[in-house]
Amino acid sequence: MKRYILFRLMGFIPVLFGVSIICFSFIHMVPGNIVQIMAGEEALTPEQEARFLAELGLDKPIYVQYFIWLSKVLRGNFGVSYATGLSVTDQILQRLPVNIELIIFAMIFVAIIGISFGILSAAFQFTGFDYGIRIVAILGYCIPNFWLATMFVLLGSLVFPLLPVLDYVPFSKDPWANIYGMIIPGFVLALASLSYVIRMTRSSFLEQMRQDYVRTARAKGLTEDLVFLRHLMKNSLIPVITIIGLQIGSMIGGFVLTEEVFVLPGVGRLLLEGIQQRDFNIIQAIILMLSTIFLTINLIVDIIYAWLDPRIKY
Repeated sequence: MKRYILFRLMGFIPVLFGVSIICFSFIHMVPGNIVQIMAGEEALTPEQEARFLAELGLDKPIYVQYFIWLSKVLRGNFGVSYATGLSVTDQILQRLPVNIELIIFAMIFVAIIGISFGILSAAFQFTGFDYGIRIVAILGYCIPNFWLATMFVLLGSLVFPLLPVLDYVPFSKDPWANIYGMIIPGFVLALASLSYVIRMTRSSFLEQMRQDYVRTARAKGLTEDLVFLRHLMKNSLIPVITIIGLQIGSMIGGFVLTEEVFVLPGVGRLLLEGIQQRDFNIIQAIILMLSTIFLTINLIVDIIYAWLDPRIKY
């Protein structure tokens, strides 16, 4: 187990280094000049443009720019925003709590509702309840989250005024209003992953229920509760945990649309603003941060997977 974790950690750093190279290279391939964008309608002479590029450090070769940027990143300094002149790190930290809340709410929906309904669907296989859950899960997986978010906004604006949409309140200002306003965005973000986890949990439990070790446990006289808790639960949840970890990546990718529709001041909207303004420092910092979070989650999932299944070796 320790050797497995050590090798996984050793593989984490090169992957993250590769992600930083790809992120930095692709951003600088985007057409456009930040100096021209910052100048707006004002025409700059070639001398003025060269001076601004030198001040921003964009006149150096791209590999030199990369190592300068990487050295700053390793010290926790992502530079300043080209558009606002504010610290990139400070802007991200101000908005990150919104994304943490979104992920927490989404994971609560996925873990509690997804696993619970998946188990119930397997327990009542081929009944009306089972068919109903499977139909709802398929529909939930097919519905685009931006469409569902738009429908919630329309319902909250035109039909149900008490529906908590477009009512974001910071947690520090009013905790209960904040939680109330984050329920629907969290559900929208989680819907596709929730539906997938329901189907995966059902399939995993049905597969394990047919295994010989379950029949042996019942033949020994163990009650259904003991069979479920000691044997069936742990083995059935191994693939489900892996799927949940991978679905977090999908939810991270849904930040931009969810935050834009519900007008949430999170990192997703900051990324969208950075793309519109060609603010390279903002874009690089957010992409690298989200990639690091995703890689870290995958690492944690692999470690949990190895802990649940001792047969896994490096």
